[in-house]
Amino acid sequence: MAERSNVRRNPRLRQDSHFAGVGQLFVEDYFGTATFFGTGNGSAWLITAAHVISDGQTGTFQFNGGPSFSVTDAWAVAGADISVAKIVGWDLNVFTPTLNLGTIADRTHAICAGYGGSGPESQGGGWAYDGKRRGMETNIVGYDGSNFVEDRFDAPGDPYVTFLEGFGAPGDSGSALIDDFGRILGVLSGGDFEAYGGYNYYGALTAERSQASTPIPAFRPSPSPRRWPPSAWAFALLIRRRRSR
Repeated sequence: MAERSNVRRNPRLRQDSHFAGVGQLFVEDYFGTATFFGTGNGSAWLITAAHVISDGQTGTFQFNGGPSFSVTDAWAVAGADISVAKIVGWDLNVFTPTLNLGTIADRTHAICAGYGGSGPESQGGGWAYDGKRRGMETNIVGYDGSNFVEDRFDAPGDPYVTFLEGFGAPGDSGSALIDDFGRILGVLSGGDFEAYGGYNYYGALTAERSQASTPIPAFRPSPSPRRWPPSAWAFALLIRRRRSR
């Protein structure tokens, strides 16, 4: 989630509850982002990208300045760059998104947070890594009906630009794309170079994949999904990533 050089930062947003379960996932000599998404089958679970952790791999799920947990028994979800894994010793009480059991539509509003690099990369400044979560909001602009959900880094004045428009960066891989009802629609798989008009690509978490006979625990959808009020989004972003205006 790249930021422009004049990004505004608000320290009050760093501990927002909607992203409290988003942590760094360290696997071998690299890391990505993963999200706690509940308990089931006697275990706690995270969701991330399959290119971050996949079948048989292990790792460490860590929070900046907080606890860390061992991750075991990872499995890739068939047909998508998505994986799930068990968390050992999980004892946190955090906001828990649900898996998508519905459709994925264009112009759906969503948020996303990750631990990727920050800085004015498009201006030649390179990435900086500080171990902090950063969040953004966006609108879905494409879905191929199977593999990928897309969003776009919209420029100021674009009819679909959001107030806290953002973009993915290395280290954000696996970040969950969460809609206004708290449902995970996909996880970040890759993206274009940071520039207005560039696209992020998320492995699509379709209803069929959520319900597939994989190690994903049988998930309990909320009995009465409730849309988060618009004012909540301003406080759902840990460190603001805003474009120049």
